[in-house]
Amino acid sequence: MQQLLEQAIRYAKPFLEQGKLADYIPALLRANPQHLGVSITTMDGKQHSAGDTDEPFSIQSISKILSLIYVLNERGKEKVLEKVGVEPSGNPFYSLVQLEYESGKPRNPLINAGAIAITGLMAGNSAQEKSAGLIQFLNNIVDESDYKINQEIYRSEFETSHRNRAVGYFMKHFGMIDGEVEAAVDAYFQQCSIEMTCAQLSRLSLFFAGGGTDPISHKKVTDPENVKWVHALMAMCGLYDASGEFACTVGLPGKSGVGGGIVAIVPGKMSISVFGPALDGKGNSIGGLKILEFLSRELRLSLF
Repeated sequence: MQQLLEQAIRYAKPFLEQGKLADYIPALLRANPQHLGVSITTMDGKQHSAGDTDEPFSIQSISKILSLIYVLNERGKEKVLEKVGVEPSGNPFYSLVQLEYESGKPRNPLINAGAIAITGLMAGNSAQEKSAGLIQFLNNIVDESDYKINQEIYRSEFETSHRNRAVGYFMKHFGMIDGEVEAAVDAYFQQCSIEMTCAQLSRLSLFFAGGGTDPISHKKVTDPENVKWVHALMAMCGLYDASGEFACTVGLPGKSGVGGGIVAIVPGKMSISVFGPALDGKGNSIGGLKILEFLSRELRLSLF
């Protein structure tokens, strides 16, 4: 496995020249576009890594699958479905277009509008209370974990993400945001700024492969039905408007973030995380995608 991961890094490295850093969050421009890493955690707890897997990065939209599980646990699927749909959007993750002609209800929880609606359902009146609950939930999954918010990236998002505030207020008009808009949007900025390494993300995500139970600690994180539901959303919507291509080339439930991370799940077998901040035109790690394509092909991981 170690040799295979190193081969995957060598295969993907040349593609980094075709990518660029996310420029609409100024703090993300400080990342090194040559960083590239991959980490696999298997059901027996073994971890195999290659490349820059100890380099911390903000998980950005990968946080959407974690906050969704958190809210599903607390509020239930019926309440979630009042606020968001479960259909692919076919538009960029920041799009306002569909909200206007679909009465303010986001297509799914994995676009920005949907994720903001989910943070509106989190317990707590303030953004700090909402974020603290989410981080405590994450820290409880893996023993001795201590995930934190990267304050520099959070401030950068808070100061520049006017479009997300507009999305929040637009949804509030149609009753899709519970509580104060600013609390929901601010909590969304904070969850996107949670920082992890590639190795930490792979380990944390293992409960998805375990059907809702962490196979190492045997802690039940969520119900199997919730994991099944989120897997389906990841397969349809996890790579934004490149989700169909990802299903064809990789064939796994996955979720990306503009911080350069992607997590992919092989149910019953392993979780895979990749990190490479150089992005393609749709906001996905260009090197990370190539690593996942390589591993899926070599290990015959595709579910399709």
